[in-house]
Parts: sequence; C-alpha cells; structure tokens
Amino acid sequence: MLARSSHTKPILLLVVLVGLGLRLTYIATTGESSFTQTRDGEIAHNIVAHGRWFVYDEKARFYLDAATGRLHRNLQPSEIDYAQLDRGAVFHPESGESIGSATLLAGLWQITGGESYLPLQVLQAIVDALAALLVYHIAMCLFNVRRAAIVAAALYALYPPIAWLTIVPYNDIWAVDFTIAIVATYLQALQSVHRWRWLAVCGLVAGIGSYFRPNVLLIVPVLALATIAMTGWREALRKGACVTVIGALFLIPWTVRNYDDFHAFIPGTSSLWENMWNGLGELPNDVGASRGTHGVYEEVKAVAPQLRPESPAWDDYLKPWVVHAIEHQPLFYLESVAHRAAVATLWNHDTTWMHAGVAPLRGYEGGILAFVVNRPLDLLQYGLQPLVFVFAALALALTWRRWRREHLILVAAALSVLVPYVVVSMEARYVLPAEFVYLIWIGLGADLFLKRLRTRVRLRSTRAARPVMVSGTRAAPTSGDA
Repeated sequence: MLARSSHTKPILLLVVLVGLGLRLTYIATTGESSFTQTRDGEIAHNIVAHGRWFVYDEKARFYLDAATGRLHRNLQPSEIDYAQLDRGAVFHPESGESIGSATLLAGLWQITGGESYLPLQVLQAIVDALAALLVYHIAMCLFNVRRAAIVAAALYALYPPIAWLTIVPYNDIWAVDFTIAIVATYLQALQSVHRWRWLAVCGLVAGIGSYFRPNVLLIVPVLALATIAMTGWREALRKGACVTVIGALFLIPWTVRNYDDFHAFIPGTSSLWENMWNGLGELPNDVGASRGTHGVYEEVKAVAPQLRPESPAWDDYLKPWVVHAIEHQPLFYLESVAHRAAVATLWNHDTTWMHAGVAPLRGYEGGILAFVVNRPLDLLQYGLQPLVFVFAALALALTWRRWRREHLILVAAALSVLVPYVVVSMEARYVLPAEFVYLIWIGLGADLFLKRLRTRVRLRSTRAARPVMVSGTRAAPTSGDA
C-alpha cells in the first residue's frame, strides 16, 4: 500500500509525527489533570508491591476516588501513601472492570523501576499515533483512493477528542486502537493470499483486546455478516467463527480465575446489570435509577449492606431491578435507547479535550446568540463531534451508490461498537472507537469535493478558451490579439 506513490511514505511519516506531537503536547500540558479513576494504579501497585494479581482494597479505592474527585486530577502514585493504605487492607478480586491497562501499567513499572502514569501515557501516545497508519490501510483496502486515505489518516492524527484520550491511564484509548487493528487485520485477511494466517492474527488481536474492552469480540462476527455478499455465507461463517474462537480462547484463563474466585461463569466483566441500571438513570425517571456509581452504591447499600460493590453478587442483586423496570415501563426503556442513540450520533459532544473547560450552554446569560459571539471556541468544542457525524453522513450518502458493499463494512464496524452501549448505557467516551469510520467517510467526501471542484475549474477554462462566434463566423481578432 505504502509503495504505490513515492510521496505517500513521507506524507504518512509526517502524519504520524504530527499526531505524536499533538499527543505528547497533551501529556506535557494536561497529563496530570485528566480526571479518571485510580483503580488501575492501585491494581498495578498490588501486583508490583505485593505480588497480588488483579485485587483491590475497597477502603483504599474509596479513599483514592474521593481524593481524585476533590482535587479534580489524577493522583500520581508518588503522592499516595500506600504504606498507610496497605495497613489492614482486605484484598478483593477484581471482576467489575477490565484489567488490560492495569496489567500493562504493572509491566511498565517493573521495567522502569518506579510507579508513575507517565510511561503508560507515552506508550499510549505512540501506539495511537501509529494507529493513523491503520486508518490509512483500512481506507485503501476498501476504496483504493490514496488522497481520501491520507486525509482520513491525517484527520485521525489531529482529532482532538482521541488525541486527548491518550493521556488517560485507562482502557478507553486501547478500545479505540484495538477496534481499528481488528478491522484492519480482518480486511487484510479478506484480500491476502495468506488469509488464514491473517485471520489468526486478527483473532490474536481480538483476544488481547478483550482484556481492555470485551465488546471487541463482537466486531468480527458483525463484519463477517456485512461481507456475505462478497464472500458467500459459508465463507463468512468460517472466517467469523475462526477469529471469534481464537479470540475467545484468550479469555479461558480469566474465566477459570473468576470461577475459582466467585463460582460463577464470568468470561468478561461482572458489571452488566449495574451498567444497565446506570443507563436507566440517564434520564429523569420514576423507576428509582440514578446516574453514576456513587448513586448505585447508595441505593444498594441502603437495602443490602452486606454486598460488596462491583462484585458478581452485587451485580446479580441489580438484575431484578433492571428487569422489573423494563417490564413495567418498556416505553421509558425505549426512550432511554433513543436518547443514547442521539448521544452516539448527533448529540455526541465531549468537551473534556479542551483543558481550559467550557461555559455551560444552557442558561448562558444573553442566550445562545450571546454564547456564539462571546465564546466561539466553546461553540467549536460543543459542535466538533456533531459536525464530524453530519459531514460523515453526507459523504456516505454521496458515495453510497459507488461503494455500497465497502460502506456496508464500515457501517457494520461502527454499529458493532455503538449498539451494545446504546442498549445498555452510554457515555461520550464509548463513541470514540467508532469515529475512525466517520473520518474515513469524511476523507472520501473531501476527495469527491476536490474532484468535482477540479472538473468545474477545467470546464470553465475550456469554455473560456473556446473562440467566440459572431453571425456564424469567428470573431475578428482585436489589435491587441493581433
């Protein structure tokens, strides 16, 4: 792919370097200000300091979360008195969250000999900057339009919401990168003469990625369905099953560990019903659901104080609450689903990627017009992601007839990411793994616009160069022409 033009390699190298520079700038300016959980740091510390794998102390977790919320920034491990926190610690096995980034963090700490989030942030910046090459590869595999692929890769490298996400020491940015890698390797398998080797690689990537976000195992089965028209249903079934089985094999150790600790079948995480209850709390309701982990904690502790938060028993306790709410108010659940679909598309906006913050749009003094005049940069933050979706949808509509099958693959990739969250619970960060699809569509739209613009310019030049006819004869030249 990269050898098709002598200019492609230096352009893509520049794209990667600019993308890396943007991400490193975020680390240097806002790396300690990102507001996220401290769970991964505590799990990594327990691995490195105590040799205890994938366990946490409930007392330490609540203390660290409270301190982080009070300071509105990450607490670096060097700021935490772990010796004090470890006194009287009661360790519990982790099952409610994915443990991929915590394991990676522990490995980096073993290599560097210290405990800091910086090595993981730098690694995330490098990997995500290189993901722009995979975006280029996906676009070329599907459409074979070099300019559109380069534009898509450049947009990905410069896209602020994803670039900002690399400073957060958590699973979210890895969900973006593994999604792109799975799609890229599966498309490579479709086109390569060594398809089974690439399918094995795709299964390997999906299996590792499932430790960062279990939902990535859904991507290839959905892609296989989208390619039935190209390969036939038998071939699509074989390829989808091959990748899914290989990916699922990676979860066997985790499933065995969970069964040993909890005597329950937990191949991923044990937080489905808690997330669904959180999802019901996204809108005002009378089913009793409130938004946020703290709200769920208070609700359950009030009636079942013996349950440990985020344990399988905790999640099972919430299951009848969710089922009862949906059974008795199905229209409210459908309204919640529609709301999440809007958040995933036109109402998708996350303003955390601007360090200075934004003014609230609702209730702004002077109204929306005053907001537009006084705070145009804030308006950009509110409007960036909805505009990306709108431009992507427009480009998709304009190019659908030419590349219907290819577009169907990208639609399947986006839906495999978004639909699970639309059904369960939605946050702005869950949308980001699908946005590389939008950027590819925008790249195609930009290429189409430039082609049409060039054609129009050529037509005007051609018309201007035609001789002017007067009364059926050529116009006599002027003295200046002579």
